[in-house]
Amino acid sequence: MSARPDLRWKEEGYLVSATGKAPGGPVRMGAESVPTSAGEARRQVQGALDGYGRRTGRVVSTEVGYDVALAVSELVTNALRHGAGLRGFHAAVTGDLLHVEVADHNTAEPHTAVGGDALSGAGAGGLGWPIVQSVAEHLSITPNTAGKTISATFRLRFD
Repeated sequence: MSARPDLRWKEEGYLVSATGKAPGGPVRMGAESVPTSAGEARRQVQGALDGYGRRTGRVVSTEVGYDVALAVSELVTNALRHGAGLRGFHAAVTGDLLHVEVADHNTAEPHTAVGGDALSGAGAGGLGWPIVQSVAEHLSITPNTAGKTISATFRLRFD
């Protein structure tokens, strides 16, 4: 049975963390709480958004919620399918921004499908990255010796 992340308040936002401890800054999720599926990652992000809403009385718009859920699904699915597994995951709400980091074991950058490439073959895919690009306000890819980390920032709108 995997450990479920504790959700704890932090002054600058609502963080998803493995320990709930946040000495000196944002907490990154530990290995025991790295999501094992896109659905689990979506639930963790939704938990962060819901917690922020309870704390501030501001409810994220349904449209933004759908966009974020789709983008998180794509990022995590890509890490699981093409990135040799998910190595880390972090989500935090700060003000009107949601910050998400997805780390995997592959240094290759996401690609965009050309023509029918997305539909067949061993390297099938390439449709998700343009979706993420269209809904994120900012994206960065940071390669490192263990693979890469994709950071995505989403502008939140509230109902």
